[in-house]
Amino acid sequence: ETLEYMETKLEDLRGEKEELTQYQKLDKSRRAVEYTLYDKELRKAREALDEIEHSRNDEVDKLSQLDEEVRNMHEQIMAVQADQKTKTNALKRNQVYLKGLEKDKTTAMTHKTKLTLECKDLEEQLQQGTELVAANKRELKKLNEEIAKVERELGDTVQPAYEEAKGTMVRMTNERGEARKQMEGLYAKQGRGKQFRTKRDRDAHLQTQVKELQAAKAEKEELLNGQRDKLSGLRKSVSSETKDIEKKRKDLQQKAKMLDELKRSVDEKKRLRNEMADSRKEQWRSISELSDKVTEAKEASRRALHDMKRSMPFATATGLDALKHIVVAEKLTVGVQYFGLVVENFDLTDPKYQTAVEIAAQNSLFHIIVDTDDTAARIMKRLEKEKLGRVTFLPLNQLKVDNVRYPESTDVAPLMEQCITFDPVVRRAMEHVFARKLLARSVDVAATWSTRSHLDAITLDGDLCSRKGALTGGFVDQEKSKLRAHFALKTAEADLKELEKEYKEMKEKSTAVDQQVSNIMGEVQRLEAKHANLDHMMSRTEDEVSKLEKAIERHNKQVKQIEDDVPNTETQVTSFDGQIVRLQEEMGTELTSTLSDDEQALLDQLKATQTRLDGEIDEHTQVLEDATVKRQKLQSLLEDNLIMRRTEITESSSRSRSGANNASVSQAQLKEDLAQKKRELDEAAQTTDDVDGQLSEVKSTDEKLRAEIIAIKNDLEKLKTEDSSYQKKLEKAHADQEKLLNKRSMCIQRREDYMRKIQELGSLPPAAELTSFTKKSIPALMKSLEDINKKLKKYSHVNKKAYDQFVNFSEQRDSLIKRKEELDEGGLKVKELIESLDRKKDEAINRTFRGVSAHFKDVFKELVPNGAGELIMRTAVDEAGSDTDAESDDEKQIDLNNPDVSLYRGVGIKVRFSRVGENFMMSQLSGGQKALVAMALIFAIQRCDPAPFYLFDELDQALDSTYRAAVASLIKRQSSPSDDEENPRESTQFICSTFRPELVAAANRHFGISHQNKVSSLHLLEKDDALNFIANLIEEEGVGEVTSLAPSKAKASRKRKAAEKSAEEDDTENEE
Repeated sequence: ETLEYMETKLEDLRGEKEELTQYQKLDKSRRAVEYTLYDKELRKAREALDEIEHSRNDEVDKLSQLDEEVRNMHEQIMAVQADQKTKTNALKRNQVYLKGLEKDKTTAMTHKTKLTLECKDLEEQLQQGTELVAANKRELKKLNEEIAKVERELGDTVQPAYEEAKGTMVRMTNERGEARKQMEGLYAKQGRGKQFRTKRDRDAHLQTQVKELQAAKAEKEELLNGQRDKLSGLRKSVSSETKDIEKKRKDLQQKAKMLDELKRSVDEKKRLRNEMADSRKEQWRSISELSDKVTEAKEASRRALHDMKRSMPFATATGLDALKHIVVAEKLTVGVQYFGLVVENFDLTDPKYQTAVEIAAQNSLFHIIVDTDDTAARIMKRLEKEKLGRVTFLPLNQLKVDNVRYPESTDVAPLMEQCITFDPVVRRAMEHVFARKLLARSVDVAATWSTRSHLDAITLDGDLCSRKGALTGGFVDQEKSKLRAHFALKTAEADLKELEKEYKEMKEKSTAVDQQVSNIMGEVQRLEAKHANLDHMMSRTEDEVSKLEKAIERHNKQVKQIEDDVPNTETQVTSFDGQIVRLQEEMGTELTSTLSDDEQALLDQLKATQTRLDGEIDEHTQVLEDATVKRQKLQSLLEDNLIMRRTEITESSSRSRSGANNASVSQAQLKEDLAQKKRELDEAAQTTDDVDGQLSEVKSTDEKLRAEIIAIKNDLEKLKTEDSSYQKKLEKAHADQEKLLNKRSMCIQRREDYMRKIQELGSLPPAAELTSFTKKSIPALMKSLEDINKKLKKYSHVNKKAYDQFVNFSEQRDSLIKRKEELDEGGLKVKELIESLDRKKDEAINRTFRGVSAHFKDVFKELVPNGAGELIMRTAVDEAGSDTDAESDDEKQIDLNNPDVSLYRGVGIKVRFSRVGENFMMSQLSGGQKALVAMALIFAIQRCDPAPFYLFDELDQALDSTYRAAVASLIKRQSSPSDDEENPRESTQFICSTFRPELVAAANRHFGISHQNKVSSLHLLEKDDALNFIANLIEEEGVGEVTSLAPSKAKASRKRKAAEKSAEEDDTENEE
């Protein structure tokens, strides 16, 4: 029917083809005219677009030049402002330095004046000291001469005369005393004659006097020995003290040398301290300058950071500020877990790629690169918890970057390979940002290759052609460039780091110098303390020497006194000896009241001697007094006047402690002090000159800086004026650029419209037909198009799709005819396939039945050795055989061997349980027999298609012991693997529950199940225990051996009464 409908439709369409042919000719002419018209308009639009593009390129160049000039102007203004700030800071530093120098100059002038006055004082003191020393020398010389003269007079004349007079006086006094004592003895002897009556009494009295005299003598001898010992001790003390004085004077000389060395060391340390102090001042000035530079660098870094933050969203800037603290708080390893911003992980190969790279990356420049998403999650959790902004993370382990095939062209290049360099560790992140970006020579090239390669293309000017077709471009303000801000920040931070490093080094040097100055000051203080201590020690030593000298003088006086007292004591001892002798001589003599003649003569002689000596002593006493007075005068003049004056002159001429030549040392000390002060004065003068020179230089620098600052301000005003002019030019250039962009957009729209119209024209006429319209102008083409459209109105009723419909219907008819032939052929093949599958199905059914039937015979034979059993397939032929005549045996045999499955009606079973007898059908068997036959059928199927395991619940309940044993033996064989090549068998697992011993005896694993408190429990039993349990159970029930195949009526009772039930599991050695 469909084909007939198509034939009818084709006949109708053939009638419309003629009108359609005329219409198509006019339509071709119309399309030719339209194509020519559209093509001319397209060419015109393209030419206008090219002209606009050239103008735009010129404007872009002009704009770029203006922008470059404006940027240069801004940079110049910034540089001039920075220079102005630098000069201002330098001027401030210079003014501070100028004030310091003025203060140093005042200090230096004060110090110089002070030193000048001190030098003048020292010179006056030295001059006065020289005059005083000369006068003292003259007076000392005169005193020494007078002292020598007095000492010579005393030693040569007065002292000998005094000694002689004194000796004569002593001698005469001693003689007179001796004579007086002899006279007293004679008188006493004469008196004792009258005093004592007997000789014995006299002798006793004499003996008493002798003893008294001996005692007095002993006292005098003891006194004499004491004087002699004291004299010896005094002489030893004088000798020791003299040695001590010499030793201490030598010590004073050594300490004086040490004192001079210490003084020189102190002066040297002070000189070194002054040099270090000057060096420290220079370092402080350098540190001040560096501090200002560091401040300027910090300000530049702050401005750069501010510019960079302005180029990103506020939330991102806040988050980036917080990241530094979070990275430290989370103990993330920089360079391993945290890599920072994308912009921090690459460098430009050339500055000219800056705009292209920035346009390509956009805000991805501020994405954070981390190692894993876990790290990103930790940071984001902190940001969210503390509300510290929002950033984007690029976990390297999660970034999926497809392999990109870059076009092989000299007009484009992969931006990632051409423009940037980076660490391979972050390559995946860089590929995520830059992998699908191309660097193109121009916008046209970018548009072409972005469409072809499905990649974003960017020009050096920042024009972006997206792979999705979008075009982005125009003026790029470098002042707002993200990369420019980043590089400015990077440069500022590097400069700041370098300045801080230099400042730190200078600070360390200054600290070292301060430490050295402190050490030198400590050394000076230590040396000065040592100097003071040594000076104190010398003072003490001098005091000790003075004390020793006074002690020697005192001891010498004591020696002189003792030497004068010893002769008197010796005389007294001699006198005592004489008296003792005389008394001893008188003892034993006769007691008489008168003297003998000799004694009388001696007494007279002694009286005469005494009288003579009294006269001589009286005469010599005046001589001794005169000598003594003269001696005392000379000694008083010598000790109380001349020597004392010499001592005063010596002590007043110098306070030096050298001991030997005090005046000379004092003058030398003054000269040395004067020389030191002059050296200090020269140094102070040099310092003053240096400060004056530095002050002049600093003042000159101050004037120079002020002039430069004024010049810089003038230059800055000029630059700002020029910048204002450039800004106006730049605004005008932007306006012109905007106009050109609008014209360009209009031309592009016209070009797209005409291209769309040309595409909508469809197929075009041959080139020969188009040639006749090519030379016409656009108005002529418009006229021709109008004429053709008027002609086409005559054919407005024509079915314009008649030809297409005719062709379409023809094609559909041919297609349906071809499809019908294919379907017919396919139907035949499907029938053949169905017949083949039916045959295979019948064969499979018959093969399965024959296999099961054969196994059934074997299994039943094993269970019932004397019996036999077989499976019978019931067919429709068997059912029909009871109503119709039987066919021949041959035909029936053929039908039974090759039956048709469609004739099958079911399966029958025939068995017998004895060697002879009739066969029974299933309906004729008892319950036990049916159970046995069913088990035979199951085991036959198992042999044909074995299962991995079987579960039987009391399968032997209805069997007698013989059949139970046969079933147990069969299960035992079935569970064991077989290596028979014809009939191989794998192991099979049988799980059976039973209350009979036969299966228990054949099983290899036994379990008992108990039920108590509504809970069942499973117990592993040994075979003997299981058999005993079965036996006890049978005995309790009073059940004997079952002898028939009928079901046991005691089953229900046994289940109710049994407390435990035995289960057996027949398992193979390969049990799973």
